[in-house]
Amino acid sequence: MAYEKILILESTWADDADDYIRDSRSTARIYLSYESLLSLHDEPVFAVHRPLLEGRYIADIKQFVALPSNESGPNLVILSAHGSFSRVRKGNRLVNRRRLHAIDGEVRLSKDIHSLNGLLTRTIFVLDACDVGSDVAAFRQAAGALAAIGFSKSVDWIDSAAFILALLLHMQDVGIFHRNALSSAVKKTVTSLTRGSYKSLADALGLEVAFS
Repeated sequence: MAYEKILILESTWADDADDYIRDSRSTARIYLSYESLLSLHDEPVFAVHRPLLEGRYIADIKQFVALPSNESGPNLVILSAHGSFSRVRKGNRLVNRRRLHAIDGEVRLSKDIHSLNGLLTRTIFVLDACDVGSDVAAFRQAAGALAAIGFSKSVDWIDSAAFILALLLHMQDVGIFHRNALSSAVKKTVTSLTRGSYKSLADALGLEVAFS
């Protein structure tokens, strides 16, 4: 049995719509390159790759977490796009505003994510975008997710992709996708990266992590 435990929703990296086809940059190509390593397990982990679309990304996440393969153990949702983060005042309080540039429009992540609360207790979110990982603990809480990982600085897409690829490789190496143990195992794996060989890269990216 093959487990579809990773969902990658990626937008275009082109700055101009006229360059959409010509711009071949893709983080998903990098992340999917490790799938042959996952075949070392008797039950290999597969990734589902779809375009990030404002009009249906919430539906895509709902369908993914409802797959039979995600009834146990953790799963991973990677949102990969240009992004922005700001805080705006509403009444007497400041609220976070996270934006992702989807192929068909703008994703209002801070607003939309509330509709998934209650469905994501096994889901690790990776916010693969500039700045959007700021105050990631608030995002995790609003989503009701198992964990959330993001970058609080403006990052080069290849640098962030290298870190996420290392994370995926470490997760598969210790068999996290085949366990029922959730937050503690993920936290240990992320910590091993941020305190080890990838510490300088994590610091440069402004890595933020939050666990339930």
